[in-house]
Amino acid sequence: MRAYVLGICSFLLAAGGVEAQVPRSADSNRAVDATIGNKVLQLRYLTRSPLGAAKSDLDYGLLVTENNDLIGSAALMFETDLDQVPRLRLEIGPQAYLARLVTQQKTDVFALAAGANARYDIIRRLGLAAVGSAFYSPGVLTFGSAHNLYDFTAGVELRFASRLTGMAGYRWMKFTLVNQPDIKVTNELFAGLRWRLD
Repeated sequence: MRAYVLGICSFLLAAGGVEAQVPRSADSNRAVDATIGNKVLQLRYLTRSPLGAAKSDLDYGLLVTENNDLIGSAALMFETDLDQVPRLRLEIGPQAYLARLVTQQKTDVFALAAGANARYDIIRRLGLAAVGSAFYSPGVLTFGSAHNLYDFTAGVELRFASRLTGMAGYRWMKFTLVNQPDIKVTNELFAGLRWRLD
């Protein structure tokens, strides 16, 4: 288990250095957040991407469940220029998942998913926003003892102070496994806090 945790940390560092995936707010360069549900805890680090030519964000996450499932993730999300809806910010891009799932037998999975993050500012001066994300990994990009990965989040954010934001919502995440029952990593409400570092 210790070697697996070190492997996930190495994976995240190799992806660029050390998050419910939603766009980082426009007034922040770096932030950390933590969300918790009845069965799941997730920690994330969000920052701007070093790719200067494109507006993009990096999002690193570590998720732990009460069943001792362990999932590391790293996403590179690119801002779109779709200005059709005022106050709506949309990002698209890939997200890599490295998972150690506890099922009938311990199952290791690597998945490369494509997806989108959305953020709609409801009342900008209060930092009230609706947020969501959707990621899907097809079988050809899912390795190990799994066929597919589905990861969906929807929620709201409210700024409590200049650097502190509260979050609440719902997340559903599932792996379809090979020769084993599918595993729903999370299917529950969550709440959390984000701290803006600069």
